[in-house]
Amino acid sequence: MSLKQISNLRQYFLNPKGIIIPKPKEYQKIQFIDWGLTLHRPEKKVEKNVVTFKLKPYKYSLQKPEIKQYLEKIYGLNVTKVHTLNYMGKIARNHKSGRYRQSDHKKVYVELNEDIDPFFQSIK
Repeated sequence: MSLKQISNLRQYFLNPKGIIIPKPKEYQKIQFIDWGLTLHRPEKKVEKNVVTFKLKPYKYSLQKPEIKQYLEKIYGLNVTKVHTLNYMGKIARNHKSGRYRQSDHKKVYVELNEDIDPFFQSIK
């Protein structure tokens, strides 16, 4: 059998009545605010005016200027500096299916103008 005959058979079995399905038009992509910026208590001691956040993995996450704008416009914080660190998820073992990889994340250290309540920085 030739390649053309195989493609015709496949088309016949997948679409026996010969219905022609129109190809969808290119839709406009709409970006929703789903950045998952969550407050995170740091593992190490930080200064009194620094807050730590966790973000989604690399390609979906925000860059430093976008994080600064997001926190200033939505939450009204006075941000001076933003530091980011990318973490790859650890490879862990599971008793059922063997190994799996934990999710990647980006850690963000935001330096503000004013001091913060120590509750958000305490290590427990």
